[in-house]
Amino acid sequence: MLKLLLIISLALALSHTAFAQNNCSNLRTLLDKGDLEQAAAIAVQIQTADNATCNNLLGEVYLRKGRNDVAQKYFETALKLSKSNSEDQAASLNNLGLVYWNTGSSASAKDYIAQALAIRTKLYDAGHEKLAASYNDLGLVSTDPDEALETYEKALTIYQEIYGENDQKVAQAKANIGIIYRNIELFGDAQNYFNEALAIWKKLHPNGHPNEGFIHTNLGRTFQLMGNLDAAKGYYEEALEVYQKHYGSKHPEIARTFNLIGNVHNIKGEFETALSFYQQALITNSIGFNNQDLETNPSTEDYFNANTLLNSLYYKAQALEDLHHNLTLKFKDARLSLTTLQVADTLVDKIRQISNNEADKLELGEISSQLYENGVRLCYYMADVAVKKDPYYELSFYFSEKSKSSVLLEAISDASAKSFANIPDSKLTEENELKSEIAYYEQKLAQKPEETTATKYRERLFELKQHYNAFIADLEKNYPQYYNLKYNIPIPSVAQLQETLNENQAIVSYFIADRTERLYVYQISKTRFNTYNIKQTDNFDRYLSGLRNSIYFKEDEVYAITADKLYEILFPGSIHKSVDHLIIIPSGRLGTVPFEALLTKSAKGSPLDYKSLDYLINDYAISYQYASALYYQQHLNPRKDNQKLAAFLCAPVTFAQLADLPGTNQEISSLQNILSGKGIKPEIYLEANASEEIVKSKNLKEYRYLHFATHGIVNENNPALSRIFLKESETNDGNLFSGEIYNLQLGADLVTLSACETGLGKISKGEGIIGLSRALVYAGANNIVVSLWRVADASTSDLMIDFYGNISGSNYGQGLRQAKLKMIEKGNFLKPYYWAPFILIGQ
Repeated sequence: MLKLLLIISLALALSHTAFAQNNCSNLRTLLDKGDLEQAAAIAVQIQTADNATCNNLLGEVYLRKGRNDVAQKYFETALKLSKSNSEDQAASLNNLGLVYWNTGSSASAKDYIAQALAIRTKLYDAGHEKLAASYNDLGLVSTDPDEALETYEKALTIYQEIYGENDQKVAQAKANIGIIYRNIELFGDAQNYFNEALAIWKKLHPNGHPNEGFIHTNLGRTFQLMGNLDAAKGYYEEALEVYQKHYGSKHPEIARTFNLIGNVHNIKGEFETALSFYQQALITNSIGFNNQDLETNPSTEDYFNANTLLNSLYYKAQALEDLHHNLTLKFKDARLSLTTLQVADTLVDKIRQISNNEADKLELGEISSQLYENGVRLCYYMADVAVKKDPYYELSFYFSEKSKSSVLLEAISDASAKSFANIPDSKLTEENELKSEIAYYEQKLAQKPEETTATKYRERLFELKQHYNAFIADLEKNYPQYYNLKYNIPIPSVAQLQETLNENQAIVSYFIADRTERLYVYQISKTRFNTYNIKQTDNFDRYLSGLRNSIYFKEDEVYAITADKLYEILFPGSIHKSVDHLIIIPSGRLGTVPFEALLTKSAKGSPLDYKSLDYLINDYAISYQYASALYYQQHLNPRKDNQKLAAFLCAPVTFAQLADLPGTNQEISSLQNILSGKGIKPEIYLEANASEEIVKSKNLKEYRYLHFATHGIVNENNPALSRIFLKESETNDGNLFSGEIYNLQLGADLVTLSACETGLGKISKGEGIIGLSRALVYAGANNIVVSLWRVADASTSDLMIDFYGNISGSNYGQGLRQAKLKMIEKGNFLKPYYWAPFILIGQ
């Protein structure tokens, strides 16, 4: 009997395998014809397959239906079943790249598709259609128009050589090229390519095909950019008809089209009609949500496409606000707009959780920054018209802070979560090794090696990232406390921040609203919370650049004007007289300005008497923070006094290709004497001993103070290439890059980069300045002293010696202030050029 059952079971298994194989062979034909419903019906019958090819086809069915979650599982199964360097492996990687692109992870998508292209380049000759497919998809996920156009044209050339002009692959490539031309505002060329693609689809599929909807949509966007809203709406409506015919009632493409039609109505001032379309978009992009009531929104767990849902919520909130201001003036419309923004805010957090790539998270910051700008503006307005104002002012502050350093905060929270979740040291060691190797290959690729080497680096980097993602997924699964702590990054309330402040401290936080050209200022002291909404003048940005340039080039007249005008703008209300320490939380480009050099009273005379000017530093010690949440985290988790009272002092002094810094030798010698006198044991690493190798090999967690007196370079275009210069050795090149600093494990209460421009970096919307200082914060430094421009060797040495001499406990802000005031008083280096660039990031 048992033998019979085994025979029956085997027969059934073979029967299912044969059934799956036979039906999988039909899927490709059905997908090419655009018969998605029949393909989906067959996919439901098959459910499982034991080979990569069939799993890829099943995944493609669900990918086209907008079910990225189901598609991803099939593609991952296909990848596991694939042989190394096979077409099945390339197809699986390429398909996973499309899933990541659909879910908003452009950087991850590019990694996967580039890896697929690398495999196909080995398998096929230069004119093979599989290469064309990868070129096409690589163009799709590229954020660089020139790169995308180049890869699309490669794909088109191959397809035309194989199939001639009338083929669907040729049509798709032409449509993609049309998108690039539209994006660079060559609208005539864009229309030509779209119309050529549409003609091919109509010829090939007389009964219609969903890709016609794609082309109608893009023609609509082209006409909308040209200002022809009626023509745009007509094309969107044609696209909607096509999509509904082929996709049914629920699909993310239908939702995107409803969004586009809604946008046209909103631009025309037809706000209620626009809202009905946005609600339809929410319904068609949700699995179980069907409510037409505008006061309801779907769950942030219920969607086909997260980015489409985010856009629908954003547009709906905007239309509700527009409806309020332009027609109804009903407070309930503003309140519903706020509720919708809050749902979108929750969704942003969820999207960030499922993204493993920092570049994707930074891109999300760019997208969400507009959402937060709307939140800041709306809440401030609601406070102005509400009876109970403070709750809305506090919500305005909340949205302002959500726009700052979210990726950095998550990274720091991740590191903190590991320490509390009892993760074994062996696991943490494994992670550090993975991160170090990833940083190494990212830095090597950033240096743009020749293509053969770059390909090898990309392949290795891709493998490492896959390994790292699997490693993190394993941690989240096996250490649930780690997962909960990692994503628990609350924005502190005003009351919570006030509890952390002493009577002499105040937080001044800024938010620059670029679209509406407003500046929001939030002043928080122990007992007060004041807010200000200021119109940016036409000269605001000129004042910012003028202040930096006038200090650097010592231009008296420009400095006197800009330092005075910026103080009036940035400090619209008086600070309580008990306050002598300001904690500045800048926004965007404000992070490049030394607030210490602002003038609280107008300066007169030519030349200026720099010794007697009313600098802001005369009244306050000033420190800076990336975000209130980071400040609050540091307050809740202060540095533990388990380190030895030791300092790591490092200065290479001489350099092969840069100017020598002889003053740093005396600087380190003086700091040695000062710290020894305070009972702190200094370890000195000068000249040949000041190597990158020694920095990486020492247990830096043991040192309370780290001081690097050297050159530094910040690469604003590619922050990964920002670095400080040390001595080279057999195993290290002497360049301590930003990515390598991220992987240093620091416990220092103070890290000083006595070097040039170390406080600058790339300004990223929603994240702030990305550079060396950010890397040090992530690595574990509580407080950092960095510079905002190139500074003189001798004056820097003087400032550092006085600064360390003034240190008492952890009151670094007052110590740095006294050192600067002494430079002004002594007169040798009294101009702001010498003392203003050095800023304290921390408490």
